[in-house]
Amino acid sequence: MPSALASLEIALVVLLVLVLFGIAAVFVRRRAIARGTTLTLCGLRADGAVRWRLGLARLGGTELDWFALVGATLRPAQTWTRGGLDLAAPVALEGLDRIDLLPDAVAVRCCHEGDEFDLALAPTAYTALRSWLESAPPGSRLDVA
Repeated sequence: MPSALASLEIALVVLLVLVLFGIAAVFVRRRAIARGTTLTLCGLRADGAVRWRLGLARLGGTELDWFALVGATLRPAQTWTRGGLDLAAPVALEGLDRIDLLPDAVAVRCCHEGDEFDLALAPTAYTALRSWLESAPPGSRLDVA
């Protein structure tokens, strides 16, 4: 019969293996979501919601995909098409609205085909998003001067 010390050691080894498996799963999921593109940490807040949901944003050829930060799925929780997305001017997050993992984030009011929401992004990620949106292929946004 194993002693209490041996049982404790076994429990600690099992716990360590589970933690390492969890870290590896997060890394593999992030790599699979990226598909060779850049991911950025961002917050999403639905119209009328108070709290931010943290996630990963991926800029594709014609779509902006948003994935929940924690989860097992490789499918985006939200997808917005490039042609239907409009961005307002960014505003700095202050006070209770701040996100600890994004200390210098800016909030951007977005509208996609009548659906309004906010994105919280690092300033450099906002610049990348704005550039991606404004650099649509020729003929795809004929309303832009």
